[in-house]
Amino acid sequence: MRLAAPSPDPIVVHVAYRDTESLSGPALDADVSLLSVDEQTRHARFVFARDRRDFAAAHALLRRQLSMHADVPPAAWTFEVAPDGKPHLSRACVGAGLDFNLSHTRGLVACAVGRGADIGLDVESIDRNVDGRDIGARYFSPGEVALLDACDATARPARFIELWTLKEAYIKAIGRGLGHPLDSFGFAFDGTGGIRFIPPPDAQATEWTFSLSAPSVHHRLAVAVRSPSAVVRVSAQDGAT
Repeated sequence: MRLAAPSPDPIVVHVAYRDTESLSGPALDADVSLLSVDEQTRHARFVFARDRRDFAAAHALLRRQLSMHADVPPAAWTFEVAPDGKPHLSRACVGAGLDFNLSHTRGLVACAVGRGADIGLDVESIDRNVDGRDIGARYFSPGEVALLDACDATARPARFIELWTLKEAYIKAIGRGLGHPLDSFGFAFDGTGGIRFIPPPDAQATEWTFSLSAPSVHHRLAVAVRSPSAVVRVSAQDGAT
């Protein structure tokens, strides 16, 4: 009798987020102290304090989360940028075998860390003053436009941001950026909150796992993982933890 091969363990992606509006001065100083020289230079270029805060908080969060998965101090991680613009671990750190993605919007930062799969992450505020119906009509797939049209005026802004974060997460995972046609793929929702992916012609929906959550009443967080059975775990991080 031949035994069936054991199923491979699912890929687990750990997502951590921080509310930056209430970060204390000492916590922000601790964040800045972890940044590389290049990151500190980029941090200093921001004109507004809130942008410097969010940049430092996001990059420090990523460093701490990477160190939870490998025996490397947070300040020791080094990064490179691929030709497609997607950051990844440098050759000095690549042995850790970690994949990651980072995102921040005003007042909230987040990162996703896992092994063995392309990962994309996006966070957005649902309070943004944008005309979701107009933007959707120009850039979204026909199904998504119909979905937005079916929403009442009060629900449409949040639904637009939910679609936008999912689309951003996907194009970040594949490393294509906004140059990838946004109307070539789409998302829909079933009655139980499940996400249905309508892929572009060169992809398969069964290759992907998507997650959408609300880390606060003002924000949405979306994750895309190139794995059919990934497990996405989302948690809040406070202070310098």
